[in-house]
Amino acid sequence: MAAMRFTRRKSQRVARRLPNRRRFRVFLRGGHDSGVSLIEVLISVIVLGIVVVPIFDSFVVGRTLTSHRGERRMALRLVERKVEQLMNAGYGAEGTDADVESTNLTAGTHPTDPSIVVNTRGDSDVNNDVLGSLTWTVAPVVWSSPGDSVCAKTVEVWLRWPAQSPRDSVSVTTLIGA
Repeated sequence: MAAMRFTRRKSQRVARRLPNRRRFRVFLRGGHDSGVSLIEVLISVIVLGIVVVPIFDSFVVGRTLTSHRGERRMALRLVERKVEQLMNAGYGAEGTDADVESTNLTAGTHPTDPSIVVNTRGDSDVNNDVLGSLTWTVAPVVWSSPGDSVCAKTVEVWLRWPAQSPRDSVSVTTLIGA
């Protein structure tokens, strides 16, 4: 017994003299071999960072793509609505060329103020709105075949957004006959 006490006391004294590596161990269950060293913790944090950062990045990219896809859908709806409005106005429609509500089908590019709200982003703050530029170009088309002549207009409706520096656009082309 005395020999065991001596060796225990001696091992405790030796442990105090050892470098600080034992101080960096976290003892989970007690004992000398059941700890996690600082190196193991650092490696675990690095591996976790390598796994978590791409997952977080994919969430951010997914949200951006979803928002972008929503803007594109809204832009296509606005263009289709404008094409239907112009088709309902008819071949000879003329009108003011003040804004995007116009139904002017004379030859040329319309309107003089092409500003339109593409997306309100779900709030009432107008500073968050995505603005675009809606224009349509009308070009007369005349062709004839033996015994038949046709008059029509090619109408191409464009929506580009955002208005300051367009990065996206949607267009629809249709033919409106007399």
